[in-house]
Parts: sequence; C-alpha cells; structure tokens
Amino acid sequence: MEGADAPGQRYIPNFVIYMALGKPKVDINKYRFIVDGRVENELKLSYEELKALPMKRIITDFHCVTGWSVKEVEWEGVQLNRFAQMAKPMEDVEWVYFTSLDGYTTVVAFEDFMHEDSLLVLKMNGSPLPIEHGYPARIFIPHLYGWKGAKWVYKITFLEEYRDGYWEALGYSQRGRVFLEERFKTI
Repeated sequence: MEGADAPGQRYIPNFVIYMALGKPKVDINKYRFIVDGRVENELKLSYEELKALPMKRIITDFHCVTGWSVKEVEWEGVQLNRFAQMAKPMEDVEWVYFTSLDGYTTVVAFEDFMHEDSLLVLKMNGSPLPIEHGYPARIFIPHLYGWKGAKWVYKITFLEEYRDGYWEALGYSQRGRVFLEERFKTI
C-alpha cells in the first residue's frame, strides 16, 4: 500500500538492514561522541554522558530512498539542536557533516539538523539501539530519507560549505527531503 504522507513509498512490516561499509566493532568504553568544526565549544562526550542528557521520544515513520517505509517506529534520543546549543556554531554554518565508526559519512542542511524532531537516537522501540540499527547512536531526521540518518555515528562537524558524504558523492541528493522526493542530485 502506498504511504499517504510519503509520495513514492510503500509500507513494509520490517526494516531492510543496510550496512554499506560493514558492521563496525564497538568498544563502548572507548566510544566518544565528538562535535567539532565551526563551533565555539568543541564537545567530546562518552556514551554515559550522552545517556544523561535530556531525551525526546517520537513515534513516526522511517522512509528509505529506495521506496520502502516502516510505519510508527518509536525513536528516543537527544535532540540534535541541543548539541548546537552546547557547541555554539558560528553564524556562517549552513551544513552539518556526520561521520560514523565504519567510515560512512553524510551531510544535512543546518535547518534540518535544528528541527525539533531531529535526534541522536539511543533507543528504538523502547530498547537500547540494536547494533544493526546503529548502536551506540544514530541520527534520525524524520523528514529526510534514511541514508541521512548515519548509523554508528561518532562525530558531528559543523560546516560553512557543503561537502559530499558517501551516497551524495555517488549522486544522491544534497538535501534528501522525503516529501519533495529529493532522491538524486539534479544538474
């Protein structure tokens, strides 16, 4: 059945699991979440410090650029805009670049990063984030396609200028907004 809210999508019961660069080994004791780039205050937080931050819980659909969606997934984590409040990005920041433990990268517009429902997810469907979904932390921005939600993320870099991530370098859209069907770059 076609998703009423998401053009070009069809709902399936379970996630298709992608690991474009393989599943990384995670040593939670050595894991550090870093916020850097064009900021006044660089951050370096342990997993325990992340879990101690205020959390937000949302229930919303997940949309993959390949055309499938999963309905009503429960996501819980730290609002991404909290990291902007803590790090204080420079006024010229327009993009935010994510780097994962497996080497995967992606980029989102600063305005998408700042959306109130944009999360650094630590829990999914009421349980700690499973490794195949990005434990210890993943990005989830409900109005963007799933490839923008880097799994196993460990670094957020605030940028003045756009920089391609993994899929963007292969022709995927700079923005990736689901409701505008921004799947691929246009020339």
